[in-house]
Amino acid sequence: MALRINPNFYLITGSLFWVLYSFFHIILLFEDQTYYSPTYRLIYLILLGSFVFSFFKYYDLVFPKISRKVIFTNFFKLFIYSVKAIFPVILTYILYLFKIGDNFIYSPVFSNFINEFVTGISLLFLIINFIFFKRLILFEATSIMKSIFLLFQYGAIIIFLFDIIFNFYPSPFYQYFFGLLFMVGAILFFNQKWIAYLHFDQKWKTILICFFLLGSNILIYQFFSLNNQFFTPYFDIQSLLFFILLIAFNFSYISISVLINLFNLPTSPVFDDIENERYIARKVQENLIPNSLPNSKKLKITSSYMPHYALGGDYYDYISLGEGKFLICIADVSGKGIPAALLMSNVQASLRTMVRHSSNLKKIVEELNFQINLRGLSERFVSIFIAIYDYKSQVLEYVNCGHPHPIIYYDKKVETLDKGSTVLGMFSELPKFDVSKVKIKNDFNVFCYTDGLTETQNDFGEFYGSKRLLKLFSDTKKKPQKFIKLVIDDLNNFRGNNLTDDDITLLMTKVKNG
Repeated sequence: MALRINPNFYLITGSLFWVLYSFFHIILLFEDQTYYSPTYRLIYLILLGSFVFSFFKYYDLVFPKISRKVIFTNFFKLFIYSVKAIFPVILTYILYLFKIGDNFIYSPVFSNFINEFVTGISLLFLIINFIFFKRLILFEATSIMKSIFLLFQYGAIIIFLFDIIFNFYPSPFYQYFFGLLFMVGAILFFNQKWIAYLHFDQKWKTILICFFLLGSNILIYQFFSLNNQFFTPYFDIQSLLFFILLIAFNFSYISISVLINLFNLPTSPVFDDIENERYIARKVQENLIPNSLPNSKKLKITSSYMPHYALGGDYYDYISLGEGKFLICIADVSGKGIPAALLMSNVQASLRTMVRHSSNLKKIVEELNFQINLRGLSERFVSIFIAIYDYKSQVLEYVNCGHPHPIIYYDKKVETLDKGSTVLGMFSELPKFDVSKVKIKNDFNVFCYTDGLTETQNDFGEFYGSKRLLKLFSDTKKKPQKFIKLVIDDLNNFRGNNLTDDDITLLMTKVKNG
């Protein structure tokens, strides 16, 4: 299991290294420059590198990942972060530019303190920007693009090591490597597919934010040039290849974002119309899912539906069959988006039509499989769980066709409902078909879910998994009304800033007998 470290640990260590490298630099003011050696620069760069690493890890853990729905929201968060970081730099720049307080700005101690403070603030600004652009680049990225970005990150670490080694072994090779790495980064600059998911008003606001970020990058670089007129630091950050790489990467990515955004503005209304149509389609799809579920002493059903895209492929339903019977089902169509949503609507319509004529689960499932195959959707499959409970006979009858196993608590024991057949749509005739019956004398709870829940990953690549869910259910089986909220909270704590890659549907049923 991967080691989990609280983000606050990186925040504390980053702040500590900020103080240490600043204090070390100030101490050198009282040293004779003749004693200056590459060893001093080595110590300074190690402290500075530790500061950069700590804050990079901190913001990488706390800054949210990006999905289609929250691109602009996160862009605005970047703007707020950046304003807070760049504001002290602007004030200091004005102080030096207009020489406000001559006695202070020419003081070596004051100038050194300002230099280290602005160095830290500037690096924080660049780190925050870099992490956000990392999120944008990796947004729905291919495995090749992810590998290129990983290569670039490792290259940036090597560049920093070159900055350290240069003190002992100067060589033009480091600059050649820098140029090669920047060309690798240039491949990443054009991965801007997130722009397509911004509305017209969001695009021009994003352009304004980008202009602010561009100006801030220029201001940071200009500050250190202006600062050198009043104070000559032992360690000039402008000479670091790592600093140049970071500021050049951010500046280039923002510049290309502005250009692509500008070129996309004229066509934005067309994409907005498409998005409006998708919105209407989503509303239609929402009408296919029950607006209200039973909430009586005898039967309580609660649910949660979280589509990955605007249109999802998950489906759940409750159907009263009369004569003391009811049906619940949950299904998951392979794939995402419009094709999955269309097949889901067909499954819903077919199921509701069939249960009007028969409550025979075997016939219902076989007919659903026939309908899916009839439409020629061979590349689409449906996992489905259907159950019918009869209050009179106290029998739960169910079929599980390749669906994640629902969990049931009855007669003081916890079991999974896993018997049935394979997914619908794969074969013209379902192999090894079983309709199972469970005799239940007392109250019982059934929890159903789709695989989007168990396949959610955290930042360490670990899956949420059915074992974790089963343990959570076993520990809280007597509080079904709160279980769905508990699952969602536990899932959010588990995944951290990682996004879900699939629709997630949860369905909890509590039945009281007698």
